[in-house]
Amino acid sequence: MQTVKEIMTPEQVADYLQLNKDTVYRYIREGKIAASRLGRSYRVLRASIDLFLMATSTGRADREALFNQIEAVALKNKSIAVKEVEQDIVKSVAEVRGKSG
Repeated sequence: MQTVKEIMTPEQVADYLQLNKDTVYRYIREGKIAASRLGRSYRVLRASIDLFLMATSTGRADREALFNQIEAVALKNKSIAVKEVEQDIVKSVAEVRGKSG
């Protein structure tokens, strides 16, 4: 099994999520998946994919836990740099995923 990279191309995201690459590009354009544009190409953080999966989870408890974690991080970090808030959110997603199995 291939290891999942921390930074992926849309094609790698499509493979990881078992989706068509056109679907991934559409999700990026619609803002459903956060991506960085570098020249003519996109790069996606694996953490963005984890957030996308949690946010679209059919499990109500997962969604509520994610939003509660994000709200707590936002309140705690009103005056902290965006990068630090992002790291807190990634950590929170990992904690929620660990609790939900």
